[in-house]
Amino acid sequence: MNRRRALQSLGLLAGAGALGRFTLLPPSRSGTLQPADALAAQLYDSLDPEQRQEACVDYDHPLRQYHNRGVWGGGLWVNPRSLGWTQRRVVTDLLYAALSEAGQERIPREYYTRWPGVHGMKMLICGNPKSPPYQVILTGAHLNLRIGGKSREGAAFGGPLVYGDQRGNEIPGLPGNLYRFQFDAAARLLQGLTAEQQRLAMQKDSPVQTAIQLQGPEGAFPGVPISALSAANRALARELIDGILSTYSAGDARYAWECLEHNGGPEALHFSAYADSTAGSRGAPQNFRLEGPAAVLYFRGDPHVHAFINIGMDAGAPLSVGELLGESPAPLDGEGVARLFEAAMRDQAGVELAYYDPLSVAGRLRRGPVREGDIYALESWQDSVAVVELQGSAMSPDMARALRGRGLDPDPRRTYRIATSGHVAREAMATEGMRPSDPGSRRDGPLLRDAVIAYLKKRGFTAAG
Repeated sequence: MNRRRALQSLGLLAGAGALGRFTLLPPSRSGTLQPADALAAQLYDSLDPEQRQEACVDYDHPLRQYHNRGVWGGGLWVNPRSLGWTQRRVVTDLLYAALSEAGQERIPREYYTRWPGVHGMKMLICGNPKSPPYQVILTGAHLNLRIGGKSREGAAFGGPLVYGDQRGNEIPGLPGNLYRFQFDAAARLLQGLTAEQQRLAMQKDSPVQTAIQLQGPEGAFPGVPISALSAANRALARELIDGILSTYSAGDARYAWECLEHNGGPEALHFSAYADSTAGSRGAPQNFRLEGPAAVLYFRGDPHVHAFINIGMDAGAPLSVGELLGESPAPLDGEGVARLFEAAMRDQAGVELAYYDPLSVAGRLRRGPVREGDIYALESWQDSVAVVELQGSAMSPDMARALRGRGLDPDPRRTYRIATSGHVAREAMATEGMRPSDPGSRRDGPLLRDAVIAYLKKRGFTAAG
């Protein structure tokens, strides 16, 4: 190879490297971070009409209340195909601006974030950052991060947060996990309780991870009341909460504490640990929960860390956005939610039979006004409605038992058309060795949350009950 050819080759390699930097690799943060409000406005202004159509919704869109990873039905993927390099740099800066110094060492280093950075996250902008209130939501695996401060309704951080880390997966004690210090603090608190207090704190089964809706003053809170603990253990509880909030910006953490103190402080919370989670260091269960009328801090370390924070200022009027659907006459959870979903699926699909697994219920509804956002939070798996044709012999024991409870004893030789969730449909088809392409085997419908909203608009809570 002559000198000219060699220089041309080096130039091509250098160009490819520069191209890779701008198209494939996630941007690093800026050396000096602008305030989050300025960055959000800059990002909003940079969006072209097509990007804005995907990334932006009104401030009162029900997606603002959604609290699980991903924002199906809205949001823009943060990657080289959807955003330019400078825009992705602003998103990266926004991520860091929402965090404390400690948080800047945690969330960007989470298992699913450390290599792709903001790539692979979804971004949703609620409202206009230039005319507050607004909120920028970054979602991804183990992440629901809100930027923009408290919500108009007074929710700390703007609404529920999600964080987590895969390190130490399925290993007792969570070795190497970024959030192990929170588990260790809870273990110290549990170990410091009296025998009777430990009996009250220990619960058999962990609630589903997304069941973090605020219950208000009428709620039921299992566990040991923090108010009943010794002064030393009450101080440990405050230390535990401080550690959980330490990931986020000083202003956001300060307002979260204002909400807690307004509603009675940590002493208004109950502390629970769950026997069904893998025992870790000092024999402590890896799932624990602090809950009161206006706050839920739920840490699940089994099999790895998925954690949720939901703190409000007004316990009687928690975050609830979107169109008003009606008044729920009583709290609804578990089996009651499953029955509501089944009624909506029957109505949407035009079939007589429906089944929703009560163990899949992701949340609860409080008594009182219910809006679209409450349903988005209630069915936060973002599952779909599906109609499957199954022989009675192919039904799972749980499905057959549920149908018998509704007055139908499935005939093993008969084929039934059943409306169910996409998750149950996939499992049932796999059991039968069927494929989605098999004629008549499965028909997919809308997202379940949309079917429930349509049902409540059409028939109301009286029919649901």
